[in-house]
Amino acid sequence: MKPLTEMNNRELFSVLTGSDVISQAFLQKIVRLHLQYVHENNIHEDADLKTMVREYTEGLYKEKPE
Repeated sequence: MKPLTEMNNRELFSVLTGSDVISQAFLQKIVRLHLQYVHENNIHEDADLKTMVREYTEGLYKEKPE
């Protein structure tokens, strides 16, 4: 399987619905961090999965300790 950063939106969506639970969990984590980031920064723009993965790899979303 290709790295998430090299996938298009269709392939990323397939990860969410597929059977690779590790990639699925990692992508779900990226989506969760994205939603947290846009909520905290009051952002009202749409983002696709490819954009979320790119922004995550660029370090835009910071994990906060629980």
